[in-house]
Amino acid sequence: MNNVTTVESFLVSYTGTGPDHAREALIRANERLLESGQGADMIIITTQGSAAYHSAIVCPRSKVLSAAYWGSFKEGVTKTIDLSSSDQPFEIEYMMRYFYVLDYPESESPDMQLYIHASMYSTADKYDVPDLRQIALKRFTYWCRKLGSGLEEEETEWYLELFLYAVYIIYDCLPELDRALRKPLTKTLARFLNASPELINLK
Repeated sequence: MNNVTTVESFLVSYTGTGPDHAREALIRANERLLESGQGADMIIITTQGSAAYHSAIVCPRSKVLSAAYWGSFKEGVTKTIDLSSSDQPFEIEYMMRYFYVLDYPESESPDMQLYIHASMYSTADKYDVPDLRQIALKRFTYWCRKLGSGLEEEETEWYLELFLYAVYIIYDCLPELDRALRKPLTKTLARFLNASPELINLK
C-alpha cells in the first residue's frame, strides 16, 4: 500500500472525511479569510477602491504579483499594488477570489458569459496564472458552443454584439501567438454568419 492510500485511509477512518472533504474545508477557511480580511498584509488598488489580501495566498499563484510584492520594488515596501490603470475591477476581484477558493463567479445572464470568461483568460495570461487560464478557456469554449446553437432570430443581433466584445479582448488584449480562444469563437461566429449575414455586412 503506497503512502497516498495510507493517508487517505487514515483520514477516512479517523475523521470520517477524505481528501475531498479536506479540500472543501480548506476552501471554506480561505473564503472566511477573504471575507474578513483578518491577517491581510497586502493592499490591491483598482478603480473601485482598495481591498486587503494575504500575500501568502496571492503571491504563490501569480509570478507577476509575486515579483512585484516579494521582489525589490516599491510594492514590497508600501505593501500596496496599484492595478487601477489597466484592468477592469471585476477582473482583479474575480482573480483574487480564485486564488482563495479555486473558482470565480459566473454571470447569471447567459449573454455575459463570453465576455467574463474571455476577460478572465486575458487576466490570467497577463498575471501568469496558468490554471485560471485553463478554467477560463474551458468555460469560454462551453459557452461558445451553447450560445452558437439554437438561437432564435431575434436573439442573434444581441448575442452578436457580445461576441464582438469577446473578439476585442481576444485580438487586442492577448499575444498574437495565443490562439486558444480564437478557434471556438470563429466557429460560433460562422454560425451567426449563416443565420443572419446581413447583421455584419460580410455577405
